[in-house]
Amino acid sequence: MCEIELEAVWLPKDYPSVASSFGEYIRQYRLSHGYSTNELAMELNVYESTIYKWEYGESQPQQKNVKKIIEFMGYDPRIHNPLNIKNYECIT
Repeated sequence: MCEIELEAVWLPKDYPSVASSFGEYIRQYRLSHGYSTNELAMELNVYESTIYKWEYGESQPQQKNVKKIIEFMGYDPRIHNPLNIKNYECIT
């Protein structure tokens, strides 16, 4: 006899499984790390509505905010996204 243990990861309904825009990368990171839009807005010193607009493609972060986002996340999701292996590129 052997014992099998299964683990499942619960992802919210609006979790972008494959992020294709900067806003989707932000939403993916926020949901994966358990941040609310309000908490992330406070961390980045922007309005909560700004986070929503970024995530749903209604606006793009200004360069100063892109720098804050990259610093907060610890990586540039446009280049390297550890949350989604499908986004990795092989550079030869």
